[in-house]
Amino acid sequence: MNARCLRLLCAGALTLASVSAHAQYSWIDDKGVRVFSDRPAPPGTPPGRILKAPRGMDAAPSPAAMPAVPHAAPDWKKREEEYKRRSALRAGEEEKEKLAARDAQRAAHDVACVRAREAQGKLEQLETARFQAWNKNSGRDQLPELENRQRELLRLRAVLSACVPG
Repeated sequence: MNARCLRLLCAGALTLASVSAHAQYSWIDDKGVRVFSDRPAPPGTPPGRILKAPRGMDAAPSPAAMPAVPHAAPDWKKREEEYKRRSALRAGEEEKEKLAARDAQRAAHDVACVRAREAQGKLEQLETARFQAWNKNSGRDQLPELENRQRELLRLRAVLSACVPG
């Protein structure tokens, strides 16, 4: 019976030793996150942030006595805000590029309209002088230059129909 009591006594001692080895610490870190560990808080942690310590260590303050610790925004919130900011910048840059492309297209269109107006004016001045020639069969026909000039006038009028009057 002596051996049995000795075994029970050793088992009880080991159980008590293991309970103290699993001491739990709890504190709030610099980011405002509650930390649970089997090791004490890092040096420099204010005593007001230590929530729990094993017996014999620093006593944990009551929650009412704890100062209000502002909770830092989690890392994902910062990353999301940064993403939104970059997206807004990118959208602004794309809008500027679209406006610049549209302005360049308008400028090119305006140049084409000016040139078409000038060419139309020259061709209309020439239209008063008719080119005609005698055809050996029926009399008078227009020369190909006049036909080409009339085709060009039609094309210029079509281009000018898309232009703003000016």
